[in-house]
Amino acid sequence: MSSSPLQEFNSGDFSLPPSIRRRRLWVYFQRYLKLFLAGAFFLIVTNLLALAIPAYLGDAVQMLRDAATDADADLLAVRSEVVHAAVIIIFLAIGAGVARIFSRITIFNAGRHIEFDVRNELYSHLSKLSARFFESISTGDLTSRVTNDVTYVRLLYAITFLHIINAIVAYTIAIQRMAGLDWSLTLLCLAPYPLLLLAVRKVIHALFDQTKVVQRELSNLSTRVQENLSGVDVIKSYVLQGREIGEYQKANTIFFNENMTLAKIRALLQAVIVLIASSGTLVVLIVGSRRVINGTMTLGAFVEFNAYVVALVFPTIALGWVFSVWHRGLAAFDRVSEVLEYDPILKDPEIEAADLPDLSDGNDIGELTLTDVSFAYDEDEVAIKNISMTIPAGSTVAIVGKTGSGKSTLVKLIARLYDPNSGEILIDGIPLQDLDLRDLRAEIGFVPQEPFLFSMTIGQNIRFGLDALAFDPTLDKLPPESRLLLEESSVDGADGSVSQDIRIDDAVTVAALRGDLEAFQNGLDTLVGERGVTLSGGQKQRVTIARALLVDPRILIFDDALASVDTRTERRILDQLKSIMKGRTSILITHRFNALSEIDRIFVLDEGRLVGEGTHQELLEKGGLYAEMYERQKLREQLDQ
Repeated sequence: MSSSPLQEFNSGDFSLPPSIRRRRLWVYFQRYLKLFLAGAFFLIVTNLLALAIPAYLGDAVQMLRDAATDADADLLAVRSEVVHAAVIIIFLAIGAGVARIFSRITIFNAGRHIEFDVRNELYSHLSKLSARFFESISTGDLTSRVTNDVTYVRLLYAITFLHIINAIVAYTIAIQRMAGLDWSLTLLCLAPYPLLLLAVRKVIHALFDQTKVVQRELSNLSTRVQENLSGVDVIKSYVLQGREIGEYQKANTIFFNENMTLAKIRALLQAVIVLIASSGTLVVLIVGSRRVINGTMTLGAFVEFNAYVVALVFPTIALGWVFSVWHRGLAAFDRVSEVLEYDPILKDPEIEAADLPDLSDGNDIGELTLTDVSFAYDEDEVAIKNISMTIPAGSTVAIVGKTGSGKSTLVKLIARLYDPNSGEILIDGIPLQDLDLRDLRAEIGFVPQEPFLFSMTIGQNIRFGLDALAFDPTLDKLPPESRLLLEESSVDGADGSVSQDIRIDDAVTVAALRGDLEAFQNGLDTLVGERGVTLSGGQKQRVTIARALLVDPRILIFDDALASVDTRTERRILDQLKSIMKGRTSILITHRFNALSEIDRIFVLDEGRLVGEGTHQELLEKGGLYAEMYERQKLREQLDQ
């Protein structure tokens, strides 16, 4: 089994190497480079128009000042010039406003596109990851990454690009024009910037670290909410609402305190930025006013110069917000990339995938061969130890053993939810690793120990495995020999094909679900609620059985899936399966021994090892673990009568 450098998933403590981060950031930026460049163009136009206003404003003020001190001035001409300057200022302001709107539309749209891509890629990558990954991260943390963090990634691109480009353009144009008016005053205005920027750099490091802490605590809070809402019935049945409310309040208090710390750091950063922005205005007022009084600077030049300084206030203050958004976005980008960098251990073959043989010419399919298979969830927990077994094609076998003996792990290896650490598993003579993952899992009907239903109707849950038909219309009707039919009369197509409705109806019958559906007013259209909350345990289990049958499996696996149904229903389902799975392989994991007398072969596991195999009668005659477990179950049944 391959390993990944991020195999031990450690939420909140991961940081992308700078080179990988830059590469990943550039990949998304490059996709929508045209939109970003268009936005940059509109920002240049915005600032060219907006920063042309101070010159006209200064000229108008100077004309009024000259007219006030010149007794011979032509007031009508001055008035006309001032009105002309005002009209130009109005048009410049309108043009700058329109250009600013377009800059935001293009840049924010680029950010939305990136958010869309990242969210899709993240979800697509999650679908490729193994069960080991999902066991190492909470649902709440993962949900937070897919929702909140991806949103911050969008802001990282949109907000930071907008304001950084705007600040660069504004400073470039304004400083050039300020230097043209008075270069020494310009230097005085910029003198405080290096020291203050050094302070900003120190604050930013604290901002980045605290942002990651806050996002980690938000994930913890989301996890607690998700778990408590999912297990609300258990909490209430044990009257632990008070304790859980208290635990949630503790988690919320931690999140609140960390958020307040982050708010203080942001406030400090904003104060530093405002100090930078205000320092220039203060210098202009003190030094510039003296130069006007001394006659070394005209009033119009002073007004124009001050207007440039004032125009730089907003871009400067906005940088404080940008630094905050930037580092929150980087922290979110690292958390998203942590998932994207996680290696999907279970991969399709690098060369052309092999094809499994079809059910044709009366040949049975679904032969399983395990050779010296071992598997461990971690170094200290070896679940399967050197198991070798052969399950003949078309047979029905059972795997039994004490709790924790490795039964469920073994069938998960067969379904390739995990890969063994050593050894090999073959289906019909082909190693699992040589098969396309999608094709392999499409050939296996897996009924898990804990049934899971989606928040949809019973019918939609049953036909869940057939949803691929919506993307491949050629699968809508197939020859009857490749379908699980109860009767030949189930064939309804002129070409001998079988419709989906009939297949669903047959699966419902085999799963002994028809009586339950008749009790529901809406039948298959009955909504089951989240995780099937409106159904009983046995009903949920039978729905998952019907769902597994409907995919027409080569191998059908029941992982203790009949534990929630009564003995009579169990017998009925197993009897139906004999005809339905003829020519295919069925694997039954069970703690019940009632129906094992008709099973073709039984494999006995103990502490991850294969300790016995044979028919029911053979194992009883041999004695050992199987006979002991069988006798104990008979004794319990007698005591319960």
